[in-house]
Amino acid sequence: MIHRNATSIFFGSLVFYALGQMPAANTAQAAACTFPSTHQPSLNLQRLDGKVRYNNNRTQNSLKRMQQKNGQSTAFGSTCIPVGLTVTEIKYEVEIKIEAYQLPNSKVCARLSSVDAKVGYDTISVFVARRFRPGTCPYQSIIDHENTHVAVFRQALDNYYPRIQRRLARATTTLQPAIYRTPPEAAEYLRKRLSAAIKPLYAEMGRTLKRNNARLDTPERYRSEQARCKDW
Repeated sequence: MIHRNATSIFFGSLVFYALGQMPAANTAQAAACTFPSTHQPSLNLQRLDGKVRYNNNRTQNSLKRMQQKNGQSTAFGSTCIPVGLTVTEIKYEVEIKIEAYQLPNSKVCARLSSVDAKVGYDTISVFVARRFRPGTCPYQSIIDHENTHVAVFRQALDNYYPRIQRRLARATTTLQPAIYRTPPEAAEYLRKRLSAAIKPLYAEMGRTLKRNNARLDTPERYRSEQARCKDW
């Protein structure tokens, strides 16, 4: 009996900007890309716990192809066919708004105005091969195992969400204004700086998930779960 889980990381973004005239700004001020008033960008961070969706419509070969597509292996090697699979995507989406004004050299000075971000999982998909029907012992054994993977994903988010929140808040408040030729170029630079602050934590979270999920997918555990049922 082989189970497997798969994760990937998604980074997405949207950018909005407002271009205006710098009120009463002198040339030296503009050249330094400063604003006449201090401003703390607003931050709204939404946690996505992920709705769990169960699917009992796919064949074992279909699950195997999904597993291979996600670059996953099992404790028994690449030749084994999974009976269950848990798939999700670690998601980070950010939408930023900026303020910008035109400099004497026709470039723009821009700073963050607000950040709206989402972190977590949209959906956690749990698949059980369709030859194992609800109400049977093997089906329940597979579901019980896959739900332990769901718990791993939820626990990782519990652990990393506060750290991501603190890291993003610090990056949002310390990110300095930028000078670029156009507001979209400045906004893209600011967005990339925010993402760069978060990506190391996402990479660490991915490694933690891989390690903790692997602890559930061992030959010993599979044998124990298979021993629960006689009608495999």
